[in-house]
Amino acid sequence: MIEPSTMPSNSYSLEEVMDNSYDSIFVTDAVGNILMANPTAERLLNLTITQMVGRNIRELVEQGHWDKSIALEAIEKRTTVTGMIKTRDGINLMCTSRPLFDTQGNITMVISNSRDRDTLVKLAQTLDKERELVQRYKEEVQYLREQGVKDRHLVAESTAMKNLLLEANWVGPTESSVLLYGESGTGKEILAKYIYSISRRAKEAFITVNCSAIPENLIEAELFGYEKGSFTGADAKGKPGLFELADRGTIFLDEIGEMPLVLQAKLLRVLENGEVRRLGGIHSRKVDFRLICATNRDLKKMVEHKTFREDLFYRINVVPLQLAPLRDRPEDIMAISDVLLKELNKKYGYDKVFSTETLKGFLNYSWPGNVRELRNLIERLAITTRGRVIDYQVEEMPYPPDNRAAGSHQEENGTLRIQVKAKAPLKKVMSQVEQEYIKNTLQDCQGCVSEAARILGIDRSAIYRKVQVVQLRDQD
Repeated sequence: MIEPSTMPSNSYSLEEVMDNSYDSIFVTDAVGNILMANPTAERLLNLTITQMVGRNIRELVEQGHWDKSIALEAIEKRTTVTGMIKTRDGINLMCTSRPLFDTQGNITMVISNSRDRDTLVKLAQTLDKERELVQRYKEEVQYLREQGVKDRHLVAESTAMKNLLLEANWVGPTESSVLLYGESGTGKEILAKYIYSISRRAKEAFITVNCSAIPENLIEAELFGYEKGSFTGADAKGKPGLFELADRGTIFLDEIGEMPLVLQAKLLRVLENGEVRRLGGIHSRKVDFRLICATNRDLKKMVEHKTFREDLFYRINVVPLQLAPLRDRPEDIMAISDVLLKELNKKYGYDKVFSTETLKGFLNYSWPGNVRELRNLIERLAITTRGRVIDYQVEEMPYPPDNRAAGSHQEENGTLRIQVKAKAPLKKVMSQVEQEYIKNTLQDCQGCVSEAARILGIDRSAIYRKVQVVQLRDQD
């Protein structure tokens, strides 16, 4: 308690404090005589201060001004008591009465605070709604986090993927922004999740945003959030943006090349200032997240054409990683196919296997949809194949290869002859000759890659890159 001599000169008097209290306050002596009351007590009890001060609470209760007195209970029990009282006007009040004692242990006065129960109920409901909202946000973050760590494995049998994973392992534990380049379906999101899983933020949220999938008129609200009533159709409670949900975690902006220029400027400000402001809001919120972006477009050309901000490009292109298309890494086709089929077998209780011709067809196919197309095809084949063996012909592919487009070959007395189709581009013809010659050498070596590499004078990995081969036998 502050002594009068220590109170500042401009401090309020006790009367001013009581007069401006939101709660009803009245003070009684040790036998229940009312000593003082404030204007809120007048309003809630529907009695003037003159009608209350100097009178005993028992008298007012007997006259029916309220049904009982919590202050009298506090006097009788000599302890703080909280309870409900009802006024003559039907107002339910939550009242707390606390007795004060002198040095001999005698009650000197009782201070009673009351508040309209309906107000308290509304406050409790508001708090419950806030708790529900917080819980919902926590559940959203947990869901997004679980999505972030699900299916995060990467298959890397090819030299290209092994080198890529080596780079990812170096950058993963850092805080640097990463920009993933690659055709659609090459696994940019899976690589982003892998980088997140080995980062220092792996226990926090992983938020994925597909910039091309969210309508342009909604993406700003999704990223930055909005306050209640900020626009027609907005959630009445408002909503945090994905940048807020990613706080202390990682946000993955997929297809960032599709982000509108206006939002690119706002994203740049977030990255530079570490603050976001909701739509319709006046206050900024601090956010701390790690940024990973991905694109299948040439952002440098977009910068030249003024369709992507140059300053944002340099801000996100700190560590660029390139994912090779599936057609350029045939070793991964076999490995990924094996992993995907095992997952489906486990999921559905199957025991399916690929036929040799099916695997040969996989290797001879160009996979324009990359890993996504391979995943979808294998799932369809596993589900629709009646027997145990999945036998799928390359001719059934939506884009079957045509190895006769540039030329064809015949073998005669051990000599490889190429029949070139008229007006074929020279580069395509030379590539076809090279592939056919490598294939022929491999056949002569009975599929031994090391022996074929020795004869051809090239590295073993070059054979894998230049020609798609089924079940090569490596006899080192």
